[in-house]
Amino acid sequence: MHMANSFITHCLSVVIKRNPLCITFIMFCVLLNIHLPHAHATIDTTIFFKTCAGKNIIPSEDGIRRLALIVGVGQYKSTKIPDLPGPPQDAKRIYQLLTGPNGYGFPKENVCVLVDEAATTANFKQYFSSFLIERAQPNDEVVFYYAGHGSQTRDHNGDEPDGMDETFVFHDARDSGIKDFTDDEFDELLTRLHQKTSRITVFLDSCNSGTALRGDTEFLSRYIPPPEAETVIERSTTAKPAANDQKTGWISKSLPGIVVFTAAGDGTVALEKNARGIFTDAILTTFGQVNATQLTYAQAARQIRPLVKAESYQIPYFQGDLQRTVFAGANRKLPLAWEIIEVVPQLKLGGFPLPGIGTGAEFRVYDGFTKGTDLQDPAKAKAMIIMEESTHLNATARIISRTAAAEPIRPGDLAILSKSSDDQRVLKITLRPHTEQGGITAEKADLINAGLDQNQDAKNMVKLVENNGIFEISYENNQYILQGPENQVRNRFTQIDRVIENLRLHALQRVLSTLHGEGGSLFADQDTLQIQLVPASKQDPCAQNTDWRQAPPNAITAQEIPLCYKWNVKVKLSEKSPVRLLVGGLILSTDGSIFGFPADGTAVPLGPGEEIVFAAQGETFVASEPLNIEDQIIVFGTQETNPVPWSRLTQSAVQRAGDTKSGLYKILDQYLKGTRGVSQPVETDDTDTAWTKSSITMRVIDSGH
Repeated sequence: MHMANSFITHCLSVVIKRNPLCITFIMFCVLLNIHLPHAHATIDTTIFFKTCAGKNIIPSEDGIRRLALIVGVGQYKSTKIPDLPGPPQDAKRIYQLLTGPNGYGFPKENVCVLVDEAATTANFKQYFSSFLIERAQPNDEVVFYYAGHGSQTRDHNGDEPDGMDETFVFHDARDSGIKDFTDDEFDELLTRLHQKTSRITVFLDSCNSGTALRGDTEFLSRYIPPPEAETVIERSTTAKPAANDQKTGWISKSLPGIVVFTAAGDGTVALEKNARGIFTDAILTTFGQVNATQLTYAQAARQIRPLVKAESYQIPYFQGDLQRTVFAGANRKLPLAWEIIEVVPQLKLGGFPLPGIGTGAEFRVYDGFTKGTDLQDPAKAKAMIIMEESTHLNATARIISRTAAAEPIRPGDLAILSKSSDDQRVLKITLRPHTEQGGITAEKADLINAGLDQNQDAKNMVKLVENNGIFEISYENNQYILQGPENQVRNRFTQIDRVIENLRLHALQRVLSTLHGEGGSLFADQDTLQIQLVPASKQDPCAQNTDWRQAPPNAITAQEIPLCYKWNVKVKLSEKSPVRLLVGGLILSTDGSIFGFPADGTAVPLGPGEEIVFAAQGETFVASEPLNIEDQIIVFGTQETNPVPWSRLTQSAVQRAGDTKSGLYKILDQYLKGTRGVSQPVETDDTDTAWTKSSITMRVIDSGH
């Protein structure tokens, strides 16, 4: 807290200069009840609730009227509903994304926030009507965000194929006769709002289905079962269609133009971790960037999916007019970033509590006057710094590399997150207690610890913890069994070294999924490179009676591949790319396996508009069980001076030791070896050149059943 007070004192001394970062920071201190120096009172968060009574709408600087309703429910009146620590904080973070200095230009007067006790069912209905519907005009940009529990209740009008309505669970739900708020009721409100404006965006960080989680998991589910009087009808693929064939999840097909981002679909559960919604974290990471072109909802959805996948097994769902620009294309020049506060006697920085920030996080430091996509260009950075101590609002750091001939770091310079903190990169593993069935004995625990210590890469990426492990190891029938957070068996092994190596690969998959390109003004993630999975030219007889339904390039939903089908990866470089790129990638399987292509390690150059199907030996894959489990395909593009031997990224540090590393390959190798924490800064040139990535998912289906 001493560092927080130091930064607050600095901010108070300069707030008269209207330093945007300091104003943002002080507001967050208010939100989180951190006492300011020389102040003895905090402002209650009901200050937001007062805004909900406002009458006038203030246009943004670009003339567009933007308004929003944000709801975060973590505390519940009913003792039968477990509280959640995350939703109130998520609501406040979304508020900052919309209204903050580097946000999307929503005037604070235009944003109503309902948190905990204020987020009652009656208040929600009242302010959705009075604050949004009654004030909206044609072409207004309207946003609704909800974080809290979701559930289900029996459908009474026959519009749900599974016989169950989805519900919001507000603060007073299931208390004093107040019921959950159903999707039918919400659809009625949306329909009324849609009559005023079609430019509506809905974010739902809750879910309407639940799955079993281990009792010691660090994840919390944003789902509660239906009321005791209700019975969930078993979902079935043979269920009758909706009576009006218009219902698709939370909204009706009859409301064109609306965009809906939902935290979990396909029977998965929305989760929060460390009092932060995993889905909301992904929204903040994606929407907080400054992009080379106006960000569309489709591009955002493609970036959000791998970020969510890296942290949990939930599958987000996106629907509506995804080609719209985000929040009517607000003209942002600065990302959600941190700022250098002090340089001597110690490097200090602070800012918005972004996902991925913590001890071990790395930032590129740019001159404070730099704006736009230059903040994504590694060649324009002054230095790379690593965070040593953090309160998530401010931190101390040290320089690990300097760009040759760059100006020294000064207060006011911007720090852009480049690599996530140690906590987000390290895979935590729990050993099942020996007192339980399949438990790990002390002898086997010693063997696992010894095996982990002998694997140079795994030692830096995998950590054994007593509780709250993301994965769990048990032992039955002479096999070590590795289970994911959803209690699904990921793999079985008889040898310790194979267990450790598989854990290393799972940890590597998390790292690869969270990487974002540094394309500057040249490239855009999920756009510059376009990926498809296509049928192989030759198929086995078992695949001849099945149909392949081709997904479009960079599809948001998974490419479904019929069981037994052989397939290849097809990549096209956008015609808009100003230069040729070297292209390669990785296939990340849920069992931990990673396949690199090109398989022979050669560089594959593509010119603008050119495409390639990777079909050489070792690059054709066969769809096999398990069914309906999503695997991820990531394709990277680097400039021709920055080659990456993709197939070697799956190898150990010892096997990679003789490689000459530069650019992206150096970044990835440092992740694997844990060599970032050098004692003295290193002078660098422009080897960290701009690069980009795209990713899609696939799943195997049995089309015969």
